Amino acid sequence: MSKLGNFLTAQKRLFRQNLEIKRLQAEVAQLKTQNSSMREGMRRCVSCDYRIDFKNRQGQAPAGDTNNKQSDN
Repeated sequence: MSKLGNFLTAQKRLFRQNLEIKRLQAEVAQLKTQNSSMREGMRRCVSCDYRIDFKNRQGQAPAGDTNNKQSDN
């Protein structure tokens, strides 16, 4: 009887782990979709601060400079 109990306990644990794996796989799929959507949004965004700052720094100043060119006047 002990072997049957051990078997059923192991099966129950496997069943719960399988449910958790399926839940986590669904969560990963949802997060990948959200990430893809956010990346696409950033590609199209022309007014966000990140894109403007990147374009201002691209090839014009070292990475440490923070666009304080107004103080040079």
